[in-house]
Amino acid sequence: MASYKPVLIAIVASLLLSTSAQCGNRVLVVHSYYKDFDWVQGVNKGIQENLKSDQEYRTFYMDTKRHPSLEWKKKSAREAAELLKKYQPQVVITVDDNAQRFFAHDYVGKSPIQFVFCGVNEEPEEYGYPASNVTGILERTYAAQVLGLLKRIYPKAINVAWVSDYSPTSSSVLTRVEKLARLNELPLNIVAYKQPVTFEAWRSTIEAFDRNPGVQAFLIPLYHTVTAKNDGQSMSPADVMAWTVKKTSKPIVGFWPFSADDGALCAVAVDPYEHGKVAALMARQIFSGKKASDLPIVTNSNGYVILNLKTANKLGIDIPFEVIQSADRIIE
Repeated sequence: MASYKPVLIAIVASLLLSTSAQCGNRVLVVHSYYKDFDWVQGVNKGIQENLKSDQEYRTFYMDTKRHPSLEWKKKSAREAAELLKKYQPQVVITVDDNAQRFFAHDYVGKSPIQFVFCGVNEEPEEYGYPASNVTGILERTYAAQVLGLLKRIYPKAINVAWVSDYSPTSSSVLTRVEKLARLNELPLNIVAYKQPVTFEAWRSTIEAFDRNPGVQAFLIPLYHTVTAKNDGQSMSPADVMAWTVKKTSKPIVGFWPFSADDGALCAVAVDPYEHGKVAALMARQIFSGKKASDLPIVTNSNGYVILNLKTANKLGIDIPFEVIQSADRIIE
């Protein structure tokens, strides 16, 4: 019997490794964007604080906001697929739309790996969701709420110009907001929708609306893929907004925390932490024995108000005390 002992040990070790691979708690997080983007940091915090301590995870950043070309998106999706193959996670959390369109789409209904998405602006059917191995949380902006807030703190605002970058996320949000406008579900009029690609086009668009007395404010959701030239390389978003805030004498509102952080007057913001938290809690349920298809797709519900008092002072806008008092975050 002694001569068989090394063989027996090897077999047992192999079985233990196999069982570990099948029953491990590995999560792969695939972000559409880059690590230092504040939306990404908020999502990561939500994931990190809500996964269990025995659930290890790795993170991959497709970086498609700073590199919006189709070639880059396909390349980064291939790299994410290679990492998935090596890491062999049981759950993949895919964040924002490019991670769905260029990466997760290839696994929908075809893989035993369970997928949880968050930050998705498109309709889920665009990516074949729901599916047997996919669930998640949709991202929906608070257009009526932020325009209502603007109307309250700046009663002169009647007509608003929409200016955003030309990106899949902006286009998805624009389509949804246009529908709300057609149904008369917005408290202010959006009189134009513009999506400049280059900074030169962005400047001329902002300057034209700034001169137009028929426009009293801007709704600027995203400005992250504006290029210095028509070369596919995005500028610093903070620089784009800084120029815009300096140039215009009209208030700017947005949908995400970075808008107010970069100088917009206010935002009723989608909370990135909520998206990370919900995705992590869904992953935990899958590790507890559920399938993705057992978990219904949900929508974010925790919008929060951010006011930039520095910008209000610059514009000479006196925000009512009760609005300041009820805000979730103040930038002074």
